[in-house]
Amino acid sequence: MKRSKIIVLMIALVVSIMLIQPIDADIMLPGTKGIHRYVMINNTDEFPDVVFVGYIRGPVIQCENPYLIDTDECLTQFYKANELTIYAVEREYFDVSGLENIDFEKETDHPGYTFDLNVDWDMVAVTNPLNEETRYYSIAGFNNNSLILYESKRISTYVGDIKRVKTFEEPEITDMILTLNSSLPEQNEGSIVVDTTEDVVIKDAIIENRDTKQNASASDKQSSNERSFSDILIHFFNRLFSSA
Repeated sequence: MKRSKIIVLMIALVVSIMLIQPIDADIMLPGTKGIHRYVMINNTDEFPDVVFVGYIRGPVIQCENPYLIDTDECLTQFYKANELTIYAVEREYFDVSGLENIDFEKETDHPGYTFDLNVDWDMVAVTNPLNEETRYYSIAGFNNNSLILYESKRISTYVGDIKRVKTFEEPEITDMILTLNSSLPEQNEGSIVVDTTEDVVIKDAIIENRDTKQNASASDKQSSNERSFSDILIHFFNRLFSSA
């Protein structure tokens, strides 16, 4: 009986350690080894009107969640059983709401991309000379309600610090857009366009300038006609008296 209690306590202790340090306590399968993986998005700065956010779902989350993503900053999902999704949020909406007030479980209008690999580490055979790898993803654009990412470069480091670099072409994707700014309604033919105050001021200035020019032109024309009539009279009387 005492032996059974000891076994139960040992199992409980092992489970507790695994929950506290889930990554370090993962049991490696025989003949395998763990490698570090670094995953980054390398062109977030090409989309200044969009904020990219990492959101983790899973059983063990002991890190900042959600978190902001910058160019060439390592992503994390914290634990192998977790799932990482990258969401694209319009900056205007983000600035008004704030990260802490965005509910990614309920708000479905933010395009997302879910990784199908562990962005922190991987398990390979011990005979594999691979020690670590760095994967760069690029943002291609947006399609329907999806964020389109693709792997653009991979740097693999092998035993002996030997590195191999592979690059990948951007895939051809139809119906892709490059902006999330769709809040302004499109103007259909025959729709009424309301002038802003600035537009009205500019138009009034243009009309006033045009009327001023027209009035000046009319005045000049009138003056020119008056001078022409006076010249005719003077010329007539000069001829009349000179002939006399």
